[in-house]
Amino acid sequence: MIWIIPIVILFAFFNLAFIVAQLKKNNGLADMAWGLGFVVVAVTSLLVAQTYHLYQLVITGLVLLWGLRLFFYIGLRNWSKPEDFRYVNMRKKWGKHVHLKAYFIVFMLQMTFLLIVALPILLSANTDVLINQTGYIILIIGVILWIIGFIFEAVGDAQLKTFKSNPENKGKIMQSGLWKYTRHPNYFGEALMWWAIWIISMSTLSWINILGIIGPLFITYLLLFVSGVPLLEKKYKDNEAFQAYAKKTSIFFPLPPKK
Repeated sequence: MIWIIPIVILFAFFNLAFIVAQLKKNNGLADMAWGLGFVVVAVTSLLVAQTYHLYQLVITGLVLLWGLRLFFYIGLRNWSKPEDFRYVNMRKKWGKHVHLKAYFIVFMLQMTFLLIVALPILLSANTDVLINQTGYIILIIGVILWIIGFIFEAVGDAQLKTFKSNPENKGKIMQSGLWKYTRHPNYFGEALMWWAIWIISMSTLSWINILGIIGPLFITYLLLFVSGVPLLEKKYKDNEAFQAYAKKTSIFFPLPPKK
């Protein structure tokens, strides 16, 4: 029951998001639903479990902070803007039955991916144990890593937004701040936060929560090889300034720039 109710509510949420996106003629709104969908899973899982252990409260609080920040950041940016180039390209490839294909290929697929990534949340909600001293140490390590990840994502986004808002930077490549050490600080930060959520779930020392590692492994794979890094790298493959930047800057994990 702890699993069923959050999944049903998430399904309803993504159907609502799909309807709004079709009315707006913008499938890019699925990106807004992504962050808020995790909030739906975390909050409903906690309320259904009704155990309210420290690790459950911490996970819910951190997911709430991350999800709402992402929702408002993407929402304010995308709500009145044209559809993102990724979804425009999808429409061109689909040809016929674009609404039906958008429903399954964009919204339902994204909901499925979300549930895989959210495994540590669902498993920790289904774990009813009190953590010991070792568990507290693991929890603290997880929170510290999560904060580092959050800084990379939130500060990286803010730095890029400020850079792009300056007309003098039109056509230029962001190479300062966190972007000096990794070409994708926001994606690195997101991956690190999900690894941290799994680590926090392991503060229970429960063997079943080990399965939650599928979540951070999956999101890291998506960001590195599917929908994150590859799409942006491909977008700038013919940009000489970006290629020069790429030669000296780590693609994902933050490292000192090469000379």
